[in-house]
Amino acid sequence: MTAKRIMVDMSVTLIHHGHVRLIKKAAEHGDVIIGLTSDEQILDMKGYEPELSFQHRKEILESIEAVKEVVETPWLITEEVLDSYSIDLLVHGNDNSNPIAKNRLLVLPRTDGVSSTELRQRALKSITNINNNKLMLTPGPAVVLHENLMGLVPVFGRGDEEYQKVEKTVLSWVKNLSGQDNIVMAQGSATFAIELALHSFVSGKVLLVSTGFYSDRLKELLPENCELTTIKYDELSSIEGKFDWLLSAYTETSHAFKVDLKLIRDKANSLGAKLFADATGSIGLEDKHDLCDLIAFSSCKGLFGLTGAAFVAYKSKLDIIKNDGFYTNLETHINHQVTGPYHAVASLYNVIDIHDVLKNRVEESKRAVIETYAKYITRLENQPLLCTYLEGDVMRKDDNIVLYTPRSDLSGSVICHFGEIHRRNVNLINRIDIK
Repeated sequence: MTAKRIMVDMSVTLIHHGHVRLIKKAAEHGDVIIGLTSDEQILDMKGYEPELSFQHRKEILESIEAVKEVVETPWLITEEVLDSYSIDLLVHGNDNSNPIAKNRLLVLPRTDGVSSTELRQRALKSITNINNNKLMLTPGPAVVLHENLMGLVPVFGRGDEEYQKVEKTVLSWVKNLSGQDNIVMAQGSATFAIELALHSFVSGKVLLVSTGFYSDRLKELLPENCELTTIKYDELSSIEGKFDWLLSAYTETSHAFKVDLKLIRDKANSLGAKLFADATGSIGLEDKHDLCDLIAFSSCKGLFGLTGAAFVAYKSKLDIIKNDGFYTNLETHINHQVTGPYHAVASLYNVIDIHDVLKNRVEESKRAVIETYAKYITRLENQPLLCTYLEGDVMRKDDNIVLYTPRSDLSGSVICHFGEIHRRNVNLINRIDIK
């Protein structure tokens, strides 16, 4: 008796064990003839060129013992295609859409947990992790996450319903982290976010709490009509009088110092002042941002996104101040009158569900550094989650490490803890030494 001719139609752009299992099951019913989709049909139907050409895919399939023959077939298998190759039975996975009569069709279940699409995602993740072997001890972005890249698709701010859903979800999440009533995004750095915030809300008598480079640069970003007083953080209790605003950097990255935001809020209250915080190094990492009336930050540190999105978050009780500029007017960005940071926002979308995991990895990195180098740490109570100050020089054990060079003149070193958030285990202390 002549064996039945069994066709299994496939694209196998990336061949995997699921394909092999399907072929073996099909072989139980007769001689297996693979109907292999052409490169052109894959491009037409799936929108991309296959990773392996038709000839290479054919060569791989012909090497499988259960395969008797490989022939070129169109994407859609019809009765006419089966007849042209004298096929008795078409075998397909349970996603079959071929218009074949039931008596000539055998549907077999797909192998769970694997597909060409999943392999592509794993490959992208592997490439990303390989690139992230460059250990960045800098504030951010210290890694490029697989989740960031998965969000990078063509997007536009008007008429793109898919992107509108992404933006709405991301902004809702960021606003919740900020503890504020309103959130506005703009294309730019955290520095621009700070300048935009200050020029949109701050005026009158201003008290600046000095903790280092990043607090002190606020002087350069203030509107010219402000009456500025500067005081050091450890002298804050001595200041009296009335002020319209108190300004502070929540996390002073330049030497790994975190202010007591509750103390700052209480002082602002005693001075009758509203509170602004540069939240660049604290958002997504520290709590109590709701104590502020106004904060500014970017997408690339504790939000774990790519660079490019500047955020201003504020309480509804504040009145927006208009100025003579266009890009520096908050309402320009509220009304979407310029191109927004669409791709930076999209890079955050897939981070939302894993943000707690990433934050925990930052905590694990900091804990490992504190435990390993305890003798180099002198003021742990004021150190932020983002980074750690050590009284010593950090030494690289390999050349694929970028040390953080703070914008302050320090006797010690600052290590930031974002460089391994893509890893399950901390490897930082095995790649550095401190002297």
